[in-house]
Amino acid sequence: MATREEKLKKINDALEQMSDEELSMVAGGTKSETEKDNELLYDHGLMDSRPAGSTSTGIFWITVSAEVDAGWSKAGITCVTKLGSNNLYFMDGRQISRDEAYKHVITNFKKVRDSSKEYRRTPLG
Repeated sequence: MATREEKLKKINDALEQMSDEELSMVAGGTKSETEKDNELLYDHGLMDSRPAGSTSTGIFWITVSAEVDAGWSKAGITCVTKLGSNNLYFMDGRQISRDEAYKHVITNFKKVRDSSKEYRRTPLG
């Protein structure tokens, strides 16, 4: 099984071959959308830590983004979170949109929590 670094290298190599038009079709990105990914993955049992608020997501970006990437991995999706631009989502070796990634989680993983009713925490607390 390939390591995370090997998967990221393969994805980055593929991205280098994409045209600007193809790249413009990528959905997702920014810290607020990574925060929303955190909520979705937590609600569907793919993350153990509760979602951080937008400010905490920015301050603790390294921790939160790594947790979100790991949560997507549990769903069978490789996500490359990016602080100031579009996140990238891949499944079965092909790039998918953020909407497709969300649909996959909602369709295949039962909702087990409602983070909107829970206290938000910082990644360190």
